[in-house]
Amino acid sequence: MSEYFFLPAWPPAFGNLLWFGATLLVAVLLGELAHRLRLPRISGYVFTGLLLSPQLGGQWAPDIFERLRPFFTVAFGLLLFELGQRIDLGWLRRNPWLLATGVAEAGLAFLLTAGILYFIDVPGPVAVLAAALACATGPAVVLSVCKDASARGPITERLHLLAALNSAMSFIAVGMVYAFQHITDASHLEIGLLHPLYLIAGSVVLGAVLALAVLALLARLRPAHGTQTIGAIALIIAAVALADTLQLSVVIALLVAGTLARAWDKQRRLQPMDFGLMGRLALIVVFVSTGSLLHLDAVGAAIVPAVALIAARALGKIVGVFAFAYPSGLSQRKASLLSIGLLPMTGAALLWVERTTQVWPELGAQLAAIVLTALIIMEVLAPPALQFALKRADETNPER
Repeated sequence: MSEYFFLPAWPPAFGNLLWFGATLLVAVLLGELAHRLRLPRISGYVFTGLLLSPQLGGQWAPDIFERLRPFFTVAFGLLLFELGQRIDLGWLRRNPWLLATGVAEAGLAFLLTAGILYFIDVPGPVAVLAAALACATGPAVVLSVCKDASARGPITERLHLLAALNSAMSFIAVGMVYAFQHITDASHLEIGLLHPLYLIAGSVVLGAVLALAVLALLARLRPAHGTQTIGAIALIIAAVALADTLQLSVVIALLVAGTLARAWDKQRRLQPMDFGLMGRLALIVVFVSTGSLLHLDAVGAAIVPAVALIAARALGKIVGVFAFAYPSGLSQRKASLLSIGLLPMTGAALLWVERTTQVWPELGAQLAAIVLTALIIMEVLAPPALQFALKRADETNPER
């Protein structure tokens, strides 16, 4: 043993924690640079992830997403619960055309995307799964851009509502596709029926239990010193861990939890939770993780179906919004801005691609090439488009 045993080894072996801290710092700096260039901060976060991609000389190992996965899942859970809190079920009862809009834009996006992918010779199961994932509008993008712009108004509220609705519908559709795939693979009718039932019903039950737990906690904690928020975050982390362990949908469980917590809060103890610094950290983790998944080889091979997916998805959402614009109380101009706002794709697709790859490796690899390529493209283009739509709707605060 060296007499200088107390000195670190040379060259030093830096652990993941240092790289994680350095990544957060770079993401924050690039986010502020993007903001000064009048772009959304998340554009800087995505660019940080692109810089970390092994294909572009990033310093982390190719399994960066696997290393960040626990942080990503918890971060996404916090954002989904916050989005669910913004859903006013009474608004849907007073204006059922809003629900019709959500069903139409998600349904048409699914049908047109599946159709065009199948037309260009993408295998049927891959086309349908990609279309199911494409239905959803990215809740993290919507929340982040709206917060950055201090957006408030009817377009902003409809964006929150439709992002929550089409996210839930999207992942219910994924469960249905899983069922069909189980049945066609080996005629496992029992598994085909039980898997989506377990996935959807179990996620709803977990969400309802979490909502009750949050409300029970709020009844016993004072709001001072952030104790309510910290307690709610602890419960959400536990629910995310349970969903992951039980193979349930984090998306459905947390959206249901946030929505029911608001609907069942008769004493109005639950204030809309802005998780502050924790929420900002969550956003950075989500978008850095997404950007880091860039693989130039996959992008080159999947660019045609990815662009077809983006175009068909956008057309479906535009037609769906305009079809019910008038009865839902929306002008043609605002309908066009709402359509633009629905363009961001959801980062939760990463979790579903990973799960699909575990069950059907070949199908998952084909799905990943198309969906992740489209996701990267849209995370570069959609946030500035959403910011533009909010500004044109005159719902932003110009002082920020």
